[in-house]
Amino acid sequence: MGLDITAYSKLVLAPDAELDEDGYPVDYDNHETFYENPDFPGRIEGITPKAVYKIEGHCSGLSSGYGSYSAWRDQLAKLAGYPVGQYEQYGRIAESHCVACWGGAKGPFAEQINFSDCDGTIGPVVSAKLANDYAEFAGRAEQIGGHFWEKYQEWKAAFDCAADGGAVLFH
Repeated sequence: MGLDITAYSKLVLAPDAELDEDGYPVDYDNHETFYENPDFPGRIEGITPKAVYKIEGHCSGLSSGYGSYSAWRDQLAKLAGYPVGQYEQYGRIAESHCVACWGGAKGPFAEQINFSDCDGTIGPVVSAKLANDYAEFAGRAEQIGGHFWEKYQEWKAAFDCAADGGAVLFH
């Protein structure tokens, strides 16, 4: 199992969309509902949770293993200048550049660094902020190169897409 991400743009409320017995859109190729992860309030801003939206623009999809995404996110936090901090994991002390964001720090990429690695939605407002962060740090990320730069470009494209009235869905 791993993390899948789908980025959408130009979402339009579709209150008349046909739903199945579980409340999901029957035409799931053209409609979507979005989950607000209660552990990360505000990330969905600009999207109504559980409402049905017509998909006008589908921009990208990404997949990653949980461990790979966590390591990549730590590199992103390092790029943004967050210091190494310690946290407890499985009864042991571990280190990560993400710790400051997990503790509520504000700054570049903070809304993504301190977000679920498995489910939730980042709406258009936060996506626009993150798209700006990705644009600002692109030169430095390109210098790192390799796999980090490849993933950086994919995430940048996802948030650029979602900033246009869309969302980034973590599932």
